Amino acid sequence: MSHRKFEHLRHMRAFPKDDPTKPCRLTAFLGYKARMTHIVREVEKPGSTIVARGGVETLRPALQRLYMTEASAYRDALKSFIEGYQEGIQ
Repeated sequence: MSHRKFEHLRHMRAFPKDDPTKPCRLTAFLGYKARMTHIVREVEKPGSTIVARGGVETLRPALQRLYMTEASAYRDALKSFIEGYQEGIQ
């Protein structure tokens, strides 16, 4: 699909510069494939080898796999939510 190389670029061109006077914000979040999400955070541990390499550590979030959960669990949760919502309206 050659049209994707123009419409949906695969890589970010540049990250915006951080301003230390402004509050902390999410600079960028890119996910290319399923279960390939990463969190990047700065490490400030003195004497750590990670600090010597640039001070950035990547983490993989522990996300629950939805396809592994039974459908009955969703059905029961939805049913109890609807019952609680209807009680709140009355």
